[in-house]
Amino acid sequence: MPQPPSMRFIRSHVRAKQYRLTKHATIVRLERGITVAELKQALLNGEIIERYPDAQPYPACLVLGWLTSGDPLHLVCSKGKVEPALRIVTLYEPEDALWENDYRTRKVRK
Repeated sequence: MPQPPSMRFIRSHVRAKQYRLTKHATIVRLERGITVAELKQALLNGEIIERYPDAQPYPACLVLGWLTSGDPLHLVCSKGKVEPALRIVTLYEPEDALWENDYRTRKVRK
């Protein structure tokens, strides 16, 4: 059974420039003014905070990285079957109302 990408997989593919952004991720990146360099830096220095082994069409994970401004950035990455295998599905700046101060832990809904 396929597994979500690991940070080793993500970092090696980012360093080798073997990744692709989905159309959605590209639109979000441009709308928020996030540069490709910032996106790459967030992935190279990030950490996996959630895994989605049952995600379709490919298992995925949620990476917490940081923008040069110091703001947090969440990136959903998956490992596809076609090269480049690393896919950046979406990215967003996490909302304070949904995440604890560490941006690693979801707030419990009451």
